[in-house]
Amino acid sequence: MRWLAKAFLQKSLSVLPHPERVNYVLQRHVTHSLPGPEAGFRRRFSRAVNHVEAYAEYGPKRPLGEAVFYEFGAGWDLAVPLFFWTLGVERQILVDLRPNVRVDLVNVTLQRLGKLRVEHDLRDPGGAIGSIAELETRFGIRYLAPCDARATALPESSVDFVTSTSTLEHIPAEDLVRLLAECRRLLRPDGAFSSRIDLSDHFTHFDRSLSPYNFLRYSDRAWRLANSSLLHQNRLRRPDYIGAFEAAGFEVVAEKPWRPDAALPDDLAPRFHSYDPADLAVVGLRIVAVPSPDALEEREHVVG
Repeated sequence: MRWLAKAFLQKSLSVLPHPERVNYVLQRHVTHSLPGPEAGFRRRFSRAVNHVEAYAEYGPKRPLGEAVFYEFGAGWDLAVPLFFWTLGVERQILVDLRPNVRVDLVNVTLQRLGKLRVEHDLRDPGGAIGSIAELETRFGIRYLAPCDARATALPESSVDFVTSTSTLEHIPAEDLVRLLAECRRLLRPDGAFSSRIDLSDHFTHFDRSLSPYNFLRYSDRAWRLANSSLLHQNRLRRPDYIGAFEAAGFEVVAEKPWRPDAALPDDLAPRFHSYDPADLAVVGLRIVAVPSPDALEEREHVVG
């Protein structure tokens, strides 16, 4: 039951002032789980490559260096945005609900990139940064925090490509459509949205004895006792995400689900009984979506 101890700790931290800062200090200086392992860093590079490939196939037909990328929930070390820069992206807008970027972790990313670039013939990011302000001058990364991704106040149709990497599973279900609708508002009509979603129980990242479906066993009331703002898991399944994209005015044009060999639990919570078992079994999902033609026509009609 190691995961319950972690859940209790995170739940306790979440009621403190500035819980994200406390959580960072614990992970950086007590448990030493930050920065993450090299293998995880390389996996994230592969995911950044997948996003860039999605841009080439489904995004606007303009060079990568002329595009504006947008990402919400950028995280602490900016690994994926910096990967994008090494791959040729010149302009990015990142938003976070809170200012989570840590200069020391960004510098770890830059150090690791120095090794990775030799293997993959990437652009050289250079040495360490001294402040967040250097992100824009050196890498074209505009970092906005605090900024609510549900209502950014950024100009309409101002970005070419939206990316989301293991973030949507942390968005409360009641906020998801509104957040995606804001992404659609920001996208140019020929833009695209590439997302990777981790649908597994994230406590398995800490406690390998758990099934990736462990959290599907609990009622909403019981799950609220374990769920916290520091590691919020919405427990949404594949049809929920597809429906949310469509409700927000997107058309899903590519989808890749993956399922492990693990069996679904026999004691599923009642709320999950209505799902097709094949949908419940999905623990990872890549979705590429574009603005729905019907939604665009409706918006143009309203504006006109």
